[in-house]
Amino acid sequence: MISKNLSAKLRELLNDGNCYNPATIFNPLSARLAGDVGFKLGIIPGKIISLDYLSEPDLMLLTLSELTDTVRRIAKKTGIPLIVDADNGYGNALNVKRTVENLEDAGASGISVEDTDLPIKFGASKISDFLEIKEAAKKIKIAVDSKQNMSTCIIARTGCYPHTGFQDMIERGKAYESEGADAIFYVNVNTRDHIYEISNHHKVPIVLGNNSTEISLNELADLGISVSLPGHKAYFIAMQAYKDAMQRLLETGNFADYNIDMDKLGELSNEDIYSNLIDKYMKG
Repeated sequence: MISKNLSAKLRELLNDGNCYNPATIFNPLSARLAGDVGFKLGIIPGKIISLDYLSEPDLMLLTLSELTDTVRRIAKKTGIPLIVDADNGYGNALNVKRTVENLEDAGASGISVEDTDLPIKFGASKISDFLEIKEAAKKIKIAVDSKQNMSTCIIARTGCYPHTGFQDMIERGKAYESEGADAIFYVNVNTRDHIYEISNHHKVPIVLGNNSTEISLNELADLGISVSLPGHKAYFIAMQAYKDAMQRLLETGNFADYNIDMDKLGELSNEDIYSNLIDKYMKG
């Protein structure tokens, strides 16, 4: 059953004065593994779901229904709150309304909506283009107004920093905060000085995406940063490990060199629960 209390838990985490690394979540088992090792929250990234669900790049090829189905399957199996990357809300402000309704119903605790102008337009000279601030802010406003659970966090995201600079980024973030965003998600801010300055402009929690700096979580917390996402390398490491295992099987015919805790995987996949159900209901 999908927990309705995790949204309140996410809001608590965002405002407790600490800074957290979120786990990259892409299927139900990854969510259970992340919770088992001690992660407090997870993020379901559009890029990774596009790769895992479609084996395609993150170019808005994944549909809202495909994302919603993925979130629902994951949310049924997790005990940690999930931030879901909803790209640009799958269209204009009206599409954002439906996106928030679907993802909230599927179990998202936080929903990030970005101001990138997607999908890529015919004749565009670059991939990254951004909506006018007024339009982007209204999309955040309708996202906030559309949620049914008041604890659900609407997280306004912008990746404009490498393209239009720090001041434009802050102007956008402040506009989105003024429309009710519960947190601001800044991507690719790669200088210590600018990270130090961000919290001076906001009263809501800050999420950093693709944070490549070596600033510690404690220091980030002191700067008013609630979540720091270094990227999704764990997923790529997992895929490389799978490739290496398949290569080893092809070359040697066995997996003799691998030490896998099958008991733990059995526990996470509810083997005992289903064994008991079989004994109780399926034996004469």
